[in-house]
Amino acid sequence: MNLFEQTPRARRRYGLAAFIGLIAGVVSAFVKWGGEVPLPPRSPVDMFNAACGPESLIRAASQIDCSRNFLNPPYVFLRDYLHVTDPNSAVYTFAGHVFNWVGVTHIVFSIIFAVGYCVVAEVFPKVKLWQGLLAGFLATVGVHWISFTLMGLTPPLFDLPWYENVSEIFGHLVWFWSIEIIRRDLRNRITKEPDAEIPLAAEVR
Repeated sequence: MNLFEQTPRARRRYGLAAFIGLIAGVVSAFVKWGGEVPLPPRSPVDMFNAACGPESLIRAASQIDCSRNFLNPPYVFLRDYLHVTDPNSAVYTFAGHVFNWVGVTHIVFSIIFAVGYCVVAEVFPKVKLWQGLLAGFLATVGVHWISFTLMGLTPPLFDLPWYENVSEIFGHLVWFWSIEIIRRDLRNRITKEPDAEIPLAAEVR
């Protein structure tokens, strides 16, 4: 099986793929959030002392929280790489609940990956193997296990607790599955032509 098999150029719809990716990114962000309700990825008990130092510049000592639950990857990325003074500051308040910059990052992250996935699927149909589940697993390996640890957004890979890996794998699989469902349905409806299918036999080889 050629994993780098390409679609005919005439079938590619890059603009449409980006538009669908935008929609899929927003919707799938809520799907990924929902997956973290029954399987929370980070514990308020586990500490992330290596990333806690700059907190003394933001808040009083009595208010510093060094837990992994608080110092989650979006928070540390916003604080250390984008230099947002307080990533938990309010963007807006709804029904007494604060939606903060960490939440915004979650949605933007989802949109970027969904748009990228939908555009790549226009050229390389094998990226859709197992209805997007392969891409979801590769995202876990490439982003959460490799990139995040190298950037210091999470502790070293072998220090991550088992439940975080279970939560992240499940969350990424469901996330990319929802992206693929939306991508395929909207593309087929808008173009009135069937998406380039991967035969089931090829999927399981």
